[in-house]
Amino acid sequence: MKRIVLAGVMLLAAAPLAAQRAELPQAWYPPPRAYVAANVQIAQASGIFSNYVQAGFGFGGHFLYRPDPEGVFGIRAGGMFVIYGSQTHRYPLVPGILVDVTTQNQIAGFTFGPQLTFGRGAVQAYGHGGIGFSYFATTSSVEGSGNVGQPFASTTNYDDFTFAGEGGGGVWVFLSRRRTPVALDLGVRYLQNGRVTYVTESGVTVDQTTNQLVVDPIDSEANLIVYHVGVVIGLRARRYARGRDDD
Repeated sequence: MKRIVLAGVMLLAAAPLAAQRAELPQAWYPPPRAYVAANVQIAQASGIFSNYVQAGFGFGGHFLYRPDPEGVFGIRAGGMFVIYGSQTHRYPLVPGILVDVTTQNQIAGFTFGPQLTFGRGAVQAYGHGGIGFSYFATTSSVEGSGNVGQPFASTTNYDDFTFAGEGGGGVWVFLSRRRTPVALDLGVRYLQNGRVTYVTESGVTVDQTTNQLVVDPIDSEANLIVYHVGVVIGLRARRYARGRDDD
């Protein structure tokens, strides 16, 4: 009889907890501390840079760590790679052998700084800022005319480095909030590269007399407005990753 009474008491005590879990399935999965994101980017030239360059296309991503997963503050580290000019020309290497020479104008960058994230629902807004660097480079690669994507030689024609600062914001639209949260990430930021020396698509030519590559660099500010669309994924602790998939 005592065992039956004890079992009944345990069932009565467990009922409110079960009801609470049914009403709040997210309690099984508290907000992650860390997030990783990947995206595609369109970089629009701004200011004097737009006199020489229109836009670039590439990809990027960032890592976000929030010391308090319920708070708004986090630390963000992001990177990008953008091509803002590309041209390919075919030249004879030796009699009977043609090669394709592709010259690309590239920007690679890294920034580090705070991010503030607002809201706890399916749509969350964020703002961020940071400092870092941008690396501008113009490279040429050589490949056989029939071997697309298989260069056998490459060189950096010109490069320069500058410190950078950024500020921007966006929204997360959650597609799933289960064991592995996944959200659509839409954002825009202003990337201030300051003064740097770079080469445009029209700044690389071939001297027909000497058959040498001629590089004509430009020195100016090279600021960008960068738009991105991608996904952000929450990284949970292992003890939550093996939790129940209720929601």
